Amino acid sequence: LRFSVCLLLTSVAEAHVFAHARAIAVASVRHTGSVAAAPAAALDGNPVSRRLLLRGAVWATGVYSSVGSAACASAYTVSQVKPSEKETYEVAQKGDGALRVLWVGAGSLSGVFKGLFPAGNEVVAVDLVRPDRTDYSAATTYAAEHGYNLRFEQGDATKLKFPDGSFDVVVSSMFLCQGSELDVPVPNWEEIVVSEIQRVLKPGGRFGFYEHIEDIDKVIVDKVFGERSVIRVQAYPERTNVIAGVVRKV
Repeated sequence: LRFSVCLLLTSVAEAHVFAHARAIAVASVRHTGSVAAAPAAALDGNPVSRRLLLRGAVWATGVYSSVGSAACASAYTVSQVKPSEKETYEVAQKGDGALRVLWVGAGSLSGVFKGLFPAGNEVVAVDLVRPDRTDYSAATTYAAEHGYNLRFEQGDATKLKFPDGSFDVVVSSMFLCQGSELDVPVPNWEEIVVSEIQRVLKPGGRFGFYEHIEDIDKVIVDKVFGERSVIRVQAYPERTNVIAGVVRKV
């Protein structure tokens, strides 16, 4: 519904609200309270992306009654870049020395063959369903050949069985959308999972996400990690419905 609203605003109302939304979005990003304080450079391209401007258009027209006003716009920017899963994981796993990485929603472990994990790290894959023996053997063999350790732990992402602060990094791909597919719906499922991810991260630890839920950053950033956590958020709604980013536990 949110994505449909954005498309409607783009095709029907853009001529009337886009210029006004641009000013609102830039002003909200700067937290100045006035459009005049926004630099001209921010009006001519990035860092203020089309995605954020469309949000400004939605807020300006009052479509989000729960938000109330454009003053509630996020202080971080969403860069207009087609997200890359591999690059997102690379940014999340930047650091000195070996890192302990939790891979949430690993499924059949086929993501291993995309080269998502660097040598030296310890990767713990978690999913509610255990991969079959052939997939597990192939994935662990590939990991060993590429210099890192991979093991699987069966578990529920809403109740991760790891102690607080257990991991340097958590990553997930196309996983947070699965809440809508549950046989028994769980209210706020995405927020519960992201809160668990934050819990098991060490202070300063990073969460890299690659998802196709429109505005999932509102759950990850606005509801759980906070705006100060943002390292980057990327989306290009004109080309793909994927949104990706990296946040840190602050």
